[in-house]
Amino acid sequence: METTEFLRGVLSSNGNYCVFAARAKDNIRIQKFYATIEEVEQAAHKYGNDGLDVYFALSTFKEPTNRKGDNAQELKALFLDLDCGPSKEYATQQLAVSALRDFCKDLSLPKPTMVNSGRGVHVYWPLTEAVSAGEWVDAAERLKQACAEKGLLADPAVTADVARILRVPNTNNYKDDNPLPVMLYGVEPIKPVVLSEFIDKLGVDLKPVSNVDLGTDALYEAYAENSENIFKTIMQKTLQGRGCKQLQYIATKQDEVSEPMWRAGLSIAKFCVDSEVAAEKISSRHPDYNATAMYKKMDEIKGPYTCDRFNELNEGVCNECPLRDQIKSPIVLGKRIKETDGEVTIEAPVSGKLYDIPIFPKPYFRGTAGGVFLRGSNADGDIEEELIYHHDIYITRRLHDEELGETLVFRLHLPRDGVRQFTVPLTHVTSREEFRKSMAREGVTAWGKNLDKLMAYTTKWVDELQHTSTASEAHRQFGWVDENMEAFVLGEQLVEGSEITYNPPSSKTSGFMDNFEPKGSEEKNIELLNFYDREGFEMHQYVVGVGFGSPLMALTGLNSMAVHLFGGTGVGKTTAQYAAMSIWGNPELLTLQKDDTHNSRMNRGEVMHSLPLVSDEMTNVTSGQMSEYVYQVSGGRQKNRLSANGNEERVRGKPWKLLALSSGNTSAWEILSRDKATPKAEMQRLFEIKVLKLISGAKDTKITADLHEDIQVNYGWIGPKYIQWVINNKDEARKIVQSIKTKLDEAAGLGPENRFWSNGNAVIIAGLMIAKKLGFVNYDVGKVYKWVVQELIRRNSFVNDIGASVDETLGNYISENYNNILRIESTEDLRGKHDNGLDQLVPVTASPRGQLIARYEPDTKALFLRIKPFKDWCTDQQINYASLVDDLKQKKNAKRVKKRLTKGTDFNMPPQDVLQMTFDGFDEVPDGSEGNEA
Repeated sequence: METTEFLRGVLSSNGNYCVFAARAKDNIRIQKFYATIEEVEQAAHKYGNDGLDVYFALSTFKEPTNRKGDNAQELKALFLDLDCGPSKEYATQQLAVSALRDFCKDLSLPKPTMVNSGRGVHVYWPLTEAVSAGEWVDAAERLKQACAEKGLLADPAVTADVARILRVPNTNNYKDDNPLPVMLYGVEPIKPVVLSEFIDKLGVDLKPVSNVDLGTDALYEAYAENSENIFKTIMQKTLQGRGCKQLQYIATKQDEVSEPMWRAGLSIAKFCVDSEVAAEKISSRHPDYNATAMYKKMDEIKGPYTCDRFNELNEGVCNECPLRDQIKSPIVLGKRIKETDGEVTIEAPVSGKLYDIPIFPKPYFRGTAGGVFLRGSNADGDIEEELIYHHDIYITRRLHDEELGETLVFRLHLPRDGVRQFTVPLTHVTSREEFRKSMAREGVTAWGKNLDKLMAYTTKWVDELQHTSTASEAHRQFGWVDENMEAFVLGEQLVEGSEITYNPPSSKTSGFMDNFEPKGSEEKNIELLNFYDREGFEMHQYVVGVGFGSPLMALTGLNSMAVHLFGGTGVGKTTAQYAAMSIWGNPELLTLQKDDTHNSRMNRGEVMHSLPLVSDEMTNVTSGQMSEYVYQVSGGRQKNRLSANGNEERVRGKPWKLLALSSGNTSAWEILSRDKATPKAEMQRLFEIKVLKLISGAKDTKITADLHEDIQVNYGWIGPKYIQWVINNKDEARKIVQSIKTKLDEAAGLGPENRFWSNGNAVIIAGLMIAKKLGFVNYDVGKVYKWVVQELIRRNSFVNDIGASVDETLGNYISENYNNILRIESTEDLRGKHDNGLDQLVPVTASPRGQLIARYEPDTKALFLRIKPFKDWCTDQQINYASLVDDLKQKKNAKRVKKRLTKGTDFNMPPQDVLQMTFDGFDEVPDGSEGNEA
């Protein structure tokens, strides 16, 4: 069976599909969403060929953003995971399949589709129709319950997991050094089942979770892994009449007890922490006691005997027991949860990071194998211990968030997903429904009374932290924490000169935290940056310098400079941008795309604060949008807006100081010039570079394609080390920037009007110098410097020449309004001077066809401009009207006068203020009168 056919059989046709790929040894984890099953198959094939373990989600998702339960849309299969191996539930796959067949036969279930996962067995019952996530969970819980009742040892954490991922058939399992194929059992076509009929065959009524026999459930495992049994406690309860009379009989009647009953007593003693003492206590007074024989007998015992077994061996004793049918074995009477002794440090799965788990506030405590427990006592004075949550979850600190108020930083340890850290507003902790939503959003499964217990535990943490610590300020922006440049926020890392500590997310940064998690390896990250260490690639090296230089803008007196790359498709603009961004984090997710709005771009700039603001494909923007982008980026602030809560301003972050890097197929300067005659101010804030195609041919194209892909899975390693050097060497860094700025100004002839270019390019070169000092790049920075000087000279010359002269500006106005000008001979009319003695009007060369904006007298070369239309046109063209009038006075002898523009015609208009000047370029303005008479 082909992979696509299989996927079509088990996946819904509605929603977004998810593929997850990973390589544990390189800490690579990729999760992407796709619109079609064909794309899923193609992605799985690609990742599989790259040596990654490949999984697909059984659910489709409403939004292509996250693989969480509340985003699940539809499912089209029920499934099981049978773990196989020496230490697993089934020693071999053959035993697992045999147990599955017995399970199906017992319940008359249809034959499932099976996949050899390389080591275990994945079992699928495809459905005739996809169902909602809620309907599916109900059915999956019934299947999970049926497995427990019938003894099929399927992984319970998988069966009812709505966001579960399983391996894609026809890929490989790379868990060990010896890859194993993931393949379908047999070639039979998929046979879908009707969900309602399947549920009926299961023959189970879904019980409330609190009443379900835990079996091998996660809650039971949490108890089992953390618990120990104390025989002394069992016997103390027994002497008080609250224990086991069978054990009392064995201990006190040693010379009478039968061998099977003695063996039953040893089965309890063996699995207690005080087993040796216990075994001796119930054995040593027997006439034939032999320690060697006793230990040999204990070695043969596989597990503690049940109450039913005790009753079989010694009938009648258990009938009067007050705990009859309440416990399964007397060993539970001595159960105690093993408590962690003080703080512990554990290694998280997946990431391998070390986490310090604090002491929980009393009376709560952590079990030695994890989980939250509550210790109390009953009416009899016996210690009682209750499981609050089966995974480690605790609060690490309090934060003050300007927007959300007091917030709490939670840390949740999951056995397969690793460690999640998230924030919850204190207002949500005091609201049951909001607390449930906040916890469920992060994967915390608690409801009913269990939710109330978790809320009480959380409240205890708040009380403890308020008593012992002060709230920290939540960092709402990445980059420098303050002007002293002593600390730098980079995702979950707070980088300081001598250490890197945890930075909890705020309401503003929480959505970005995962993007800064390093992926791949540092060695590969550096290797990829040095791909550009080749002749003629100074421009690409410069772009990498933008990544290193952005945090150094804080050393200048300016906020930001924009850099724009333009050129045709396939010249490497995007890859170079990704390389610059890979210094800090995930280049793809941290780079804005063509469909992102201006407001979202500015919001990103505020969040990035000191890190590069990277935007790809800024081609289809208007002149006004580009102008607003340039001014706002260089100004370092978002627009001020009112909040949704009423007549108050929204909370804004500190002004950003960064480098903005954009790209497009079109020149940004050209875009700015579409609606402006002289966009010099914007051009001085945006340094533009034309990208030439340096790589061609199939071989080189393949190399650059590989570079583009590799950069997306090797990133985020260099930034913290680079920042630590800057923190510890601020004065040296500042001197480097200032020295380069001085040299650039002199070499390129830059003046005060070029301050953005001067400072921005200085930090780019300085960033490359520091990076080379630290061994991150091997570029010849001297060559990059010379290239920058040449570009500065060339671009500055272009900007200086772009300003239109007075004649050009006036000519543009006349040309655009040619048909709105009255062209008439001199105002000295001919009345009373004609040979026939009749009054006669002045000859009109051309009459205006629209709004009258000017009068021109060809015989005297006099031009009279109405002031208001002329001023409005200057405003539209963003031309300074007052400066232009001053130039007209100097070069055209312009003066302000009163003039009746229609004098000499039969239309009588009153005199009005006009600009009078001499203009002899009218004949060069094209006459648009021809062909317009119709």
